[in-house]
Amino acid sequence: MKKSRQYCPKCAGKIELFQIEGRLRDRCSQCDTIFYDNPLPVVSAVVVNQKREVLLVLRKKEPREGMWGLPSGFAEVHETIEEAALRELEEETSIIGKVVRLLDTKSHYNDFYGDLIWVSFEVKWMTGEMAPGDDAIDVQFFPIFDLPELAFSTNYRAIHRFLNRYRDLWSMQDSFRRLEGGSRQPKGKMPSDSLFEIINRDSQIITENWVADVISNATTIHYSTQPREEVYEKAHIVISQFGQWIIHPGERMEDIWTYFQTIGAERRDEGYKLSEVISALSLIRKHIFAHVFSQGGVWEKPIEMYRSMEFASRVNLFFDKATYHITHGYEGDNQ
Repeated sequence: MKKSRQYCPKCAGKIELFQIEGRLRDRCSQCDTIFYDNPLPVVSAVVVNQKREVLLVLRKKEPREGMWGLPSGFAEVHETIEEAALRELEEETSIIGKVVRLLDTKSHYNDFYGDLIWVSFEVKWMTGEMAPGDDAIDVQFFPIFDLPELAFSTNYRAIHRFLNRYRDLWSMQDSFRRLEGGSRQPKGKMPSDSLFEIINRDSQIITENWVADVISNATTIHYSTQPREEVYEKAHIVISQFGQWIIHPGERMEDIWTYFQTIGAERRDEGYKLSEVISALSLIRKHIFAHVFSQGGVWEKPIEMYRSMEFASRVNLFFDKATYHITHGYEGDNQ
C-alpha cells in the first residue's frame, strides 16, 4: 500500500491533514508547505506480430508478480510519454520499437501504488532479439484470441482497443486469402456470408420478383408461354441451391454444375432458345443483387463496403460458371 507522509522533506516538520480547496491534503505544520498528490503515469506497449500474437512479459516483481502482462512501467522525468513506453519495452523485452499510435488512456487505482494514469500505445517491433529484461522472468508471444490471465484490467482494455481497430481489416485479409483459393475455399466465415443468408431468408421474394420480370421481358419470350407456377418453381430451386452452396462451398460443387448442365439440356428439349436461357439466368443474378443491396446498412462502413464487393465477386463467379455449364448442357456435351 502507498505510504503516507509523516515529515516534511523541506523542514522536517510534522505533516498533518488539512481541508484545503475542498480536499483533505497534507500540509506541514511548521512551514505550511502544501503537498499535492497527482496520479502516477504508467505506460504500456501493445506489440502484435503478423501471426496476430501479442507480446507479453512474465512479471518478476510486485505488484502481480508471476503474472503475464503487457510491457509496462512508470514514465520518468525528462522523457516524453512515448519515449517512456519504448524504454520500458526495451528494458523488459530487449526489443526496440516504434510508436504507431495511442490506443488508450485510463484512470486506475492500484493498492500498491495508488492512483495511476495508464497510457497504452500500439508499438511496432523494429529491431532487437527478444529476451526477458531485469523486471521479467520470461517474454513470449500469445495468440491475441487466446491470452493467459493478465495482470491488470488496463491490459485487457488496451488489447481490446487494438482488436477493435484491426478486426475489420483482419476479416478482409482473411477473406482475400480464401478467395485466392477459388471456389474450394477453406472453412471459416467470410464477411459476405451474412449477405448470402439474406438470399436464403428471402428466396421467395427474390423468385417472385424474377418471375414478374422474366414473363414480361423481351429477351425471355418463351417463359411467358409457360404456367407461372412452373416458372416460379424452376427459379426458386436455382436460387435456393445457390444460396446454400455459396455458404457451404465445395460440399456439392460437382452436383451443382451437373444440375446446371441438366437445366441446359432440358430447356433445349422444351424449345427455349439458348439466348433466352442465359438471359433468364442473368435476370436471376440481377434480382439477387437488387434485393440484397436494397437492405439497410450495406454501404455504411468500410467493412460493409468490402462485404458488398466481396459478395458481388462471389455471385459473379458463380453465375459465370453456371452460364458455362448451362451452355455446355444445352449443346448436348455432358462430358
